[in-house]
Amino acid sequence: MTDATPTRVLLCVSGGIAAYKTPELVRAFTAAGCAVRVVMTAAARSFVTELSLATVSRHPVRSDALYVAEEGKVGHIELADWPDIVVVAPATADLLARAACGLADDLAAVVLLATRAPVLFAPAMNTNMWEHPATVANLATLAQRGAHFVGPDAGALACGWVGAGRMIDPPLIVDAALHRVAAPWRGRRVLVSAGPTRTWIDPVRFIGNASTGAMGFAIADEAARRGAEVTLVAGPVVRPTPSGVRRIDVDTADEMLAAMDAALTVAPGQLVAMVAAVNDLAPLPSRADKLGKGDLVARLGSLPWQQGVDVLATLSAGHRAHHYFLGFAAQTAEGDAAAVRESLLAAGRAKRVSKGVQALFVNRVGVAETGFATATNAGMLLLGDDDVLDSGAPRPKSQLAAWLLDALATPWVGAGDAGAS
Repeated sequence: MTDATPTRVLLCVSGGIAAYKTPELVRAFTAAGCAVRVVMTAAARSFVTELSLATVSRHPVRSDALYVAEEGKVGHIELADWPDIVVVAPATADLLARAACGLADDLAAVVLLATRAPVLFAPAMNTNMWEHPATVANLATLAQRGAHFVGPDAGALACGWVGAGRMIDPPLIVDAALHRVAAPWRGRRVLVSAGPTRTWIDPVRFIGNASTGAMGFAIADEAARRGAEVTLVAGPVVRPTPSGVRRIDVDTADEMLAAMDAALTVAPGQLVAMVAAVNDLAPLPSRADKLGKGDLVARLGSLPWQQGVDVLATLSAGHRAHHYFLGFAAQTAEGDAAAVRESLLAAGRAKRVSKGVQALFVNRVGVAETGFATATNAGMLLLGDDDVLDSGAPRPKSQLAAWLLDALATPWVGAGDAGAS
């Protein structure tokens, strides 16, 4: 970077063998135009010297929370306030656990508790430690609080094991850190729904659909990568929560509506991506016991089937004046390419109006490479009756998520808090 004001990176080095790579990491940051200061834990000094890190960073290395030379200025708080980003590399299981618990038992932990800068952890530990439920829980806790992670890599570890837990290479840590600092959507809020909802017949049977949540999770992940404050309301799917995303798990359409309605009351100006495939049936009369096979068939034939709540239309009607809504429409279509396009456009235009949303993405389902349970997707984004953007050939859903957010950035911001017509 060549900006007049360099990006300020505070590097926290904890006591893992990967600490020997930190002088190289500091050099990589300074080569990218960053100003770097270093904090070490007591254990880190067993693997790398303060002198080497002070030499490459050109600043004294700090390791004590109470620093006599600066404590009149409350130096540990000034240190926490200084950076544009805090990078923890290597992030050992111990430091991750202390950070998750909010401890302040050394300078590194104090910084992590006191800073308001984004925090990027580069984990490094034995495979068993990385996969231990305690570490998994600590990572989830930190992610829910907005922390970000890069790595670890898989390969030969210092302990002789081969597996996940190796600290990712310094250039990749630098890239991830600078991406976070330059995050173009910092300060924006994004609300995403993903996955199916269920209508229960009895305690073990329900009516649902084939949505896997992949597209919604991809959008939530990409929005968080851009620095947005992301809330993900997820139906019943088994997927890891994207880094830095606040997740709310729901089961039914009514639960999804309640969770999203509550989230939208927090602040105006949110982008709402309604990607979930909400079940179209209303809740059925409750049944406490499991039905036998014969009773099940009879019950299905006698139930008072009704249309369920339209989550997107309800939310749009109540919140459209202060939020920007993106709806999704999964449609079947037959015929040649021209006929399919016209059929999708007609369905998309009708749904954009009926749902009362500013934008709608319509895609074809029931064919290979697009729709539910596929790794790729494609479709058309309708920003108005005549403003149509084609995503092109099917692409990985992560890439499509980036394309959608790129396309929506300008109209969403341009809409302001009052929405768009």
